[in-house]
Amino acid sequence: MGRDNDLKNNALLIFLRYPQAGRVKRRLSEEIGSQRAAEIYEKLIRRTLGIVCDLKRKAPEVQVVLFHTPEDPIEKLKDKFRGPWKFCAQEGEHLGERMANALRRTFVSGADKAVLIGTDLADIEMEDLQWAFRNIGQRVAVLGPAADGGFYLIGADRPVDASLHFSQWGTGEVFARTARSLEAGGFRVRPAPKRNDVDRNRDLDRLNRDYLFSSSISIIIPTLTQARKLSPLLLYLENLLWPGDEVLVVEGGECEKVSLQRISASLAVVNARKGRGIQQNTGAMLARGTILFFLHDDTIPPPEFPYLIRRTLHDKIVALGCFKLRFSPSNRALGMVAAWANLRAALFKLPYGDQGLFCKKDSFERVGGLGRKYLMEDIDLVRKLRKSGKQRDAVSILPAPVYSSSQRYLSKGILKASIQNHSIFLLSALGRDEQILYRKYYGLESLDVKRTL
Repeated sequence: MGRDNDLKNNALLIFLRYPQAGRVKRRLSEEIGSQRAAEIYEKLIRRTLGIVCDLKRKAPEVQVVLFHTPEDPIEKLKDKFRGPWKFCAQEGEHLGERMANALRRTFVSGADKAVLIGTDLADIEMEDLQWAFRNIGQRVAVLGPAADGGFYLIGADRPVDASLHFSQWGTGEVFARTARSLEAGGFRVRPAPKRNDVDRNRDLDRLNRDYLFSSSISIIIPTLTQARKLSPLLLYLENLLWPGDEVLVVEGGECEKVSLQRISASLAVVNARKGRGIQQNTGAMLARGTILFFLHDDTIPPPEFPYLIRRTLHDKIVALGCFKLRFSPSNRALGMVAAWANLRAALFKLPYGDQGLFCKKDSFERVGGLGRKYLMEDIDLVRKLRKSGKQRDAVSILPAPVYSSSQRYLSKGILKASIQNHSIFLLSALGRDEQILYRKYYGLESLDVKRTL
């Protein structure tokens, strides 16, 4: 591969602000209100960063830097937008100077090529970024036109200070002006595909037609512990949710009546009868999202999981999705257990619940939800949704992993726990009574059906 196509010393720079109401999307705020405008901007950021994560999976050597405004709360920014990138403050009096300084700093650090993008686009794709890096060459710059006359992307193999020195931005002449300036500076300009940013109320129609923006996720976590004991996991999840998403912690107990308590706009605690299938069905019934994500209380999904889930279910062929499995902490034996789980899921399209199953809520309801109350409810759901799909590829296994606790394997013994899992699966397939399997799995002498059904 030639030097021009080598991504080893290439850098992707992303300009963004912390999505605080009143500080972002001011023109849009005037039309729809500052809070809603901030939520839309956050979705635009998250979609863009999801695209960047896609690029990093294909080209992990590309360096990514998020340039934020100096007044942004940096710790909140890092918690909210976790990922394979660094954070740096923008420097300069106006947008052009800040972009020029970011590019110059990147080249001084040793980059061969640099591409800079914004975060208010509705339709940028990973292919746009790949195209930009491929087309940058000796005295060849790339420039991506936005539909409003600005530009969303600029890239080169050296600093372009003179082309960005203008103090006036936000007009319909920005793209043409910058292209002329680059050409005057000795560059040949290659225009990228035109894309659409979101600055006005009229631009929202495009978002309403896009599944990534119109969908919402309800994370359903069945647990036998109290929600407050899951605080680290819940804080992690809440920071990564898109506006409109929610987490439902379904505590299992001996209650006779389902109850729901809203802790915040994105977190609720549900009390339901004990039984993982019962608890998950209850959470699904109360969920406000169009997508259901069933997550075990000892499992951590990747930071970009809301984007990955949306992108996967956007494909109408897919009826069910999950992630690859890894254990934490891990060792060689546990790595083999996880590898077998991932191979089984890929070959037989039969993932387990600890891989983080997700599907559309209407699909879940159409197949009647979870048919088992205590054990193998995940396999039951997978089989039903797989049959409802249009083809075998109805089950999608994502390359990004979830990290599941290995505590049960380490305390019981890795071999013993693995044999038990497979024996329960086999006995279930042979039709053994679910209550007997439940007692066998948890080492119980009896199961008080009346108190748990």
